[in-house]
Amino acid sequence: MNDIVATIFEVAGVTYPSKYKGVATPSLEGQSFLRALSDDNTKRGKAIFWEHQGNKAVRDGKWKLVYRHGGDWELFDMETDRTELHNLAPKKKRRVNQMIAIWEAWAKRCDVHPWPLHPIAEGGKDWVHFPWLW
Repeated sequence: MNDIVATIFEVAGVTYPSKYKGVATPSLEGQSFLRALSDDNTKRGKAIFWEHQGNKAVRDGKWKLVYRHGGDWELFDMETDRTELHNLAPKKKRRVNQMIAIWEAWAKRCDVHPWPLHPIAEGGKDWVHFPWLW
C-alpha cells in the first residue's frame, strides 16, 4: 500500500502534504514505482516493510526477513531462493539482527502494534488466524 500511495501522488503530479486541516501528517513511507513500469532495471532505493496479523517482513535488496506469527525470524536470499525454501537465519545472524532492528524502527515509526491486539484468554481461540475454526 505504501508504494501505491507514493505512486498515485507522482502520477497526479502533486506533493504529499505535510499537514491536513492544520494537523501534521505522518511522513510518506512508500516509494513510487512509476519508473519501474517502464524500466526493467529499476532498483528499489530503500527497504520495504510490512506486518499483517502478527506476521512481519522486511525486504532489503536481495534479502527478505520473514516472521510468521508464533515462529522464528527466517532469512532468505531472494536472488538464489525466490521460493523461500532455504532459511539462512542460523548462518547469517548478524544480517538477521540488523534487519530486525530496521523492522522494529519502522514499526515504532509507523505505530505498528503487537499481535494479537487484544489478549486471547487462556483456552480461547485466535479466531482471526484460524478462520476454519469458525
